Amino acid sequence: MSQRHRTGEVAPVPRAEVRAHARHERQRVHEHLRLVEHELRAGTEPDDVTDPAREWRVVHHHDPSVAADQSLRPRRRHWKLKAWKRRSARRRARAREEERLRRAG
Repeated sequence: MSQRHRTGEVAPVPRAEVRAHARHERQRVHEHLRLVEHELRAGTEPDDVTDPAREWRVVHHHDPSVAADQSLRPRRRHWKLKAWKRRSARRRARAREEERLRRAG
């Protein structure tokens, strides 16, 4: 669990307040993007337009060093791991054993 729940002196922010803030920020970004679209259609150069969501993005979305680290790390696919294959084999063996017992009994 995260550290924010372990300290007694700081109360966590109510979930409704966090969701309201996120909704307000999405609406602000959406409105700004609409204005940017109008500016671009009017002939403004794309390099002259500001990115509305720059401060709202989490670090790994706009930090190239973090993105490079994450791209080098291989993704763990659970269905390709040996434990997953053993689990499937165990389930098949158990099903065969149950079927054998059902026929014998």
